[in-house]
Amino acid sequence: MLSANENQVLKTVAADLGTTPAALSALIQFESGFNPKAKNPFSSARGLIQFTDTTARALGFNDSLDLVTRFSTIEKQLLLVHKYLKKYAPFRDDQALFMAVFYPAAREWPITREFPDFVQAVNPGIKTVLDYVNKVYGKKKAIEAAGVGAGALALIAAALFFIFRKGKT
Repeated sequence: MLSANENQVLKTVAADLGTTPAALSALIQFESGFNPKAKNPFSSARGLIQFTDTTARALGFNDSLDLVTRFSTIEKQLLLVHKYLKKYAPFRDDQALFMAVFYPAAREWPITREFPDFVQAVNPGIKTVLDYVNKVYGKKKAIEAAGVGAGALALIAAALFFIFRKGKT
């Protein structure tokens, strides 16, 4: 649970980036559980959005450990999250926001496109853009992100029901 100050900083950052606090919060929750010292066991990634050593250096730090040591609170790291994401804003949708953190080259990729092997190796269970969106938001939101709305889902369900029912008669 975020403090009132942390929540206000999150809302301010999201508004300035042109995204929603819910999307930014879901992303950070998935990446680190809002733990500013979180560490990926498979890579150098640390912090709220899992800054890699390369990203930390681009932000003026020695590495990701230096970043989380010097910016050790949620509020302080949200300022770095803002600085990092600002270069990719505005975001056309949540996928573009999520990919700006996970794999920026994939911001405009089709949702079924696979990540390179080296990305998959340090992120077990994430093979495609859809896999990552599924992990952040869950299947319902991932389906919506793929452009399948509730009406289309109802039609698909009805068609499947008809097909399976017809096969039983």
